[in-house]
Amino acid sequence: MLEPTLKIWQFYSYSLIQLLIEPGQFFKELTEKTTLKRALGFMVLCCCFFAMASLLTGAYSRPAWIMAIIFFANASGMMLISSLLGYMAMVMILGKRTSFSIIFSLYVFSSGVTLFMSWLPFFLWFTEPWKWWLIYTGFKNTCGLTWKQALLILVVSMTVQFFLIYSAVIAFVN
Repeated sequence: MLEPTLKIWQFYSYSLIQLLIEPGQFFKELTEKTTLKRALGFMVLCCCFFAMASLLTGAYSRPAWIMAIIFFANASGMMLISSLLGYMAMVMILGKRTSFSIIFSLYVFSSGVTLFMSWLPFFLWFTEPWKWWLIYTGFKNTCGLTWKQALLILVVSMTVQFFLIYSAVIAFVN
């Protein structure tokens, strides 16, 4: 029981350190070292940390347990939406070159590592560009895309994501 738990924590620690120190190398090895299950585990771990840490940033009108669920759903939902949009953009522009599980892992690890700092309110200006740079690096190193192809996929998916969020704000706020 203890050994499998230690191996899981070892993988997550390794992933976090590699993403901070050598993201290019991490993404080159992504297809060999990770599975969809590991990516989902990393997502849950990072989203739980983000949800709990976000509760420290202020007083909320709802109970803490409800806000924790909202923060968790927001973080994990954005990873899923971003990876779906990135995959769709890649398929539309270049054809199916990589499976969705690899693209999902790429987005989860890139977004997850930035969640450890993005709970701080003004770190958004640092963590968002960093996350998109990590995704760009992942597209180049994991999927073997050129810098132009990776940049085009990012621009298309970011634009669509921006307009989806903007239209949701217009529809549901006010």
